[in-house]
Amino acid sequence: MANGNSHEEYWSLDIPGLTAVRSQSLKDRLDPEFDYGVIPTNPRLFMTRSYDLASVEILVRCLRAALNEGSLAEEDTSGASALLEDCEAWIQQAGG
Repeated sequence: MANGNSHEEYWSLDIPGLTAVRSQSLKDRLDPEFDYGVIPTNPRLFMTRSYDLASVEILVRCLRAALNEGSLAEEDTSGASALLEDCEAWIQQAGG
């Protein structure tokens, strides 16, 4: 069972072919085991992708280039900056 420590590693599962109905069934069975519950992600609403270190480093370079260019709309700049911060934090945590 998770101990509620927000600084734990954050693991996830990718289950190819998982349906919405099966996802809910798994959630219902697993929820009692985890302090923060289980969160199914709808592929119509979220791009769930497991990026490796090299891919995240490329994303960081692209985000930096776009932000340095200064041509993004204000709301896009805010979103890109937040994504860049998340990626840089993950790289540091991953030891990259």
